[in-house]
Amino acid sequence: MIATPVQGRVSTRLGEVAYIRAGRGPSLVMLHGNGHSWHEFAPALDALAARWDVIAWDMPGHGDSDDVTAPPSIEAYAGSLADLIAALGLRRPALLGSSVGAFIAASHAAGGGEVSAVVLDEMQFRTRDWWLAAWPRVEQMFGQAEQPLEAVQPRFNRVVDTELLDRWNRERVRTGAAGLVGVMAAIRDFDLAAALAKLDLPCLLLFGADGPTVDRAEALAAALPGSTTAVVPEAGHFISLDQPAAFAAAVTHFLLDHMETTPP
Repeated sequence: MIATPVQGRVSTRLGEVAYIRAGRGPSLVMLHGNGHSWHEFAPALDALAARWDVIAWDMPGHGDSDDVTAPPSIEAYAGSLADLIAALGLRRPALLGSSVGAFIAASHAAGGGEVSAVVLDEMQFRTRDWWLAAWPRVEQMFGQAEQPLEAVQPRFNRVVDTELLDRWNRERVRTGAAGLVGVMAAIRDFDLAAALAKLDLPCLLLFGADGPTVDRAEALAAALPGSTTAVVPEAGHFISLDQPAAFAAAVTHFLLDHMETTPP
């Protein structure tokens, strides 16, 4: 890694949140998926930090951030994000959210957060009925924090080596099974359609060609008229880990076309 991230912590309504910051330019805030940390974006950090002031958090209850006392809603996570943005004095940053991070980004932007552009990475655009039907499988996937290689490898296109498997399990165990399931319940219970209807800013919808959300790409695009869709070949749900160069290129191309380019 060429970019040397600076580590920091800020106080938010969900406790202290840890973050890393690297690069210079307009600000890009990155929000990882359930059971992970800012390291989800580590392979793409150098490429993104070459053009952007990259801030990647550990969402509350994850990584080096404080624990949460009860499973927060997506709106509560978005409130914590708003506190982070305010504490760092960011002016109209772009947001990039992966999986649950995409929900948090959409909630913040829909709630009036001043944002230049949003990247919704691998967003599960599903109905509540779909979630209720899928819930037994969701509990099976997230109800046990530590997973063997045979359960993890199918979620990636790249080979899951010892280093990735160790980090995967270390970060999931840190969040805990109750925390992991709580995040999924927050996704299930969030009124995504209502939030998307309020978004009136440039949006990139990013999908892995082999991921679990690409089947909803057209439906999500229809819910966000004027949005841009990009599908990354040979990538699953974790595009930044499967195809970091293509991930960074898609994000950079979109932001150069749509984001305010005056640094904060």
